[in-house]
Amino acid sequence: MATFKVEVEEYSPVDLLDHCGGPPWELEADRAGILVHDLQPYYVNVLAAGVRSWLRIGVERALSWADENEVPILASRPRPAREPAQRGLLGRMWGLGPSGDQADEVGVPRLAEDDVTWMAKRSYSAFFSTDLATELRRAGRDQLVVVGVYASAGILATSFDALAEDLQVFVPVTATADYTGRHHARGLDSISALTGRVIPGMG
Repeated sequence: MATFKVEVEEYSPVDLLDHCGGPPWELEADRAGILVHDLQPYYVNVLAAGVRSWLRIGVERALSWADENEVPILASRPRPAREPAQRGLLGRMWGLGPSGDQADEVGVPRLAEDDVTWMAKRSYSAFFSTDLATELRRAGRDQLVVVGVYASAGILATSFDALAEDLQVFVPVTATADYTGRHHARGLDSISALTGRVIPGMG
């Protein structure tokens, strides 16, 4: 069970497709990596049931695309803390966060396989205190598809850091989610305006 509470609602990603846009980049599989951002049940189960359902389908499609095109799969999870103070201001805002066991849980079965590279992060962004940029460069990748949760928080923060690393970011509407449609739309609009390209979906 999550240590934070938020208001959530049911909404459809179809209603957000008009938020697609951004720089005129073209996604190329041989240049891309895919990051599954914080898809632990600890975070996903906060969402409304219908949102959880279509999010998992969207993420699974994105991972199938990655497998079919030999795109490296990376995933992020928070570093567990024994007390909120170890999380700094995040602890004051959001509580203790997931335990070690909760942080190790996967939101879709594909993430349990050995070829997934995991990033244990310390803040919203999957780049913060991780080797994400190094792993992408090692694989010769300069594009990053980001799926998971939450569009207006960690995914947005990750997109800012990706831009700073000269990585072209792509965020699929149907493979990302947030507490409400308004939060999701706000995150997508910020990404398309400032940091990357918002696309309808994958696969």
